[in-house]
Amino acid sequence: MSVPLPADPAAGRIGRAVGALRGRIFYGWWIVLVGSAINAVGGGVFFHGFTVFFLPLKAEFQTSSAAISVLYAAARLEGGLEGPLVGHLISRFGPRAVIVTGVTMAGGGLLLLTQVPNYWTFFFVYVCIVSLGYNAGFFHPVSTMVNSWFIRRRGVALSCVSASANAGGMIMAPLLATIIQVFGWRWGAAAAGFVLLGIGLPAAIPIRRSPESVGLRPDGEPSARTSHPEGDGSPPGDEPDFSVREALRTRVYWALMGAISLRLFVTTALTTHFVPILVWGGMGEAAAAYLVGLSAFGSILATVAMGWIADHWRKPLLCSLGLVPMIVCMAGLTLGHPTVLLYGFAVALALTMGTAPINWALIGDFFGRRSYATLRGLMAVCYGTMTFLSPIYGGWVHDATGSYALVLLTFAGVLLTTASLFAVLRVPPTPRRLAGS
Repeated sequence: MSVPLPADPAAGRIGRAVGALRGRIFYGWWIVLVGSAINAVGGGVFFHGFTVFFLPLKAEFQTSSAAISVLYAAARLEGGLEGPLVGHLISRFGPRAVIVTGVTMAGGGLLLLTQVPNYWTFFFVYVCIVSLGYNAGFFHPVSTMVNSWFIRRRGVALSCVSASANAGGMIMAPLLATIIQVFGWRWGAAAAGFVLLGIGLPAAIPIRRSPESVGLRPDGEPSARTSHPEGDGSPPGDEPDFSVREALRTRVYWALMGAISLRLFVTTALTTHFVPILVWGGMGEAAAAYLVGLSAFGSILATVAMGWIADHWRKPLLCSLGLVPMIVCMAGLTLGHPTVLLYGFAVALALTMGTAPINWALIGDFFGRRSYATLRGLMAVCYGTMTFLSPIYGGWVHDATGSYALVLLTFAGVLLTTASLFAVLRVPPTPRRLAGS
């Protein structure tokens, strides 16, 4: 059963403040701005920044690379398992409450890491406090609130908050690496914790769960276009409005879950093994590391560009076509390693990553705003498990064969299946309770 979007208790006060901005900037774009700030520090610290802690932690605890890798894999798996609960909490309490809780746990946990004496204490704090907070308080609630504020401009809005994570990585990873090199990893963890708390908590203050809660409509449409009373959370007449149960009964939901999970199965492994794949292809480590930054920068451009295109074109077809360059490059690298393909690999990965926010926008386009958080959370169980397995598969095959050829060939086949799934996606039929109204 879908959960309505109740009016914010402070709607009157915020409504007056928002009213002063009408005719200038739609408040939803401020939501995108603060969401981007939250995702920038979260993605910069956890998604892109984890790698700079890898070797210092290995040296500090005198353990293996596999043991450090388990930290990242366990965090990804945990994110999938907690997804349905997080989705329910977002629907029940709103994204702001979940973001504040998650940022506090992640930031406080990073500060607590500075005092851990051994690997297993680090494992417990990182997985049970830091990662729990990160998985709950960043991408999931941010995308949910942006989805609630936009319909026509949903693609570009979600693309902006997605691109911010790569922008944060370009800043936070080098900054943390410098701090760790000069002062040690514990100071790096402390700096990351203070950045999360210092930016994430203030950025959560202006968040409102829906435009209706402050007397507005999605995309800034005039309220006169609908007869729904202000702040009731009712969707516009042309917006889909599926309950969770109704969405789960459609084939489209399961096909979309499969497509998103398969894409993440590949992209998570490719980003984990990015430098080793290029070195296997004959590129030096320094040049491969340079391409990491190039690919991250390219992801920003691709994400924003595809988000704009998605608002004017068929999103499922764009998701499908965006995977084709990656399929071609991976298949080509199994046959030979020309330099142009190695650089093309970085560019193609950026294009593939650029389709990610469009994937999340499709959930809102197909099923509406009310059940978005829960529907995305349920998908996390599937893609969380797959992103736990795929990096391990890539490393196991390379260790056994000394080559990434079989890995890339497998991933090319998986992406081809993914592209086909996206290409055949269609808008699901209107629920029966609405079809006859």
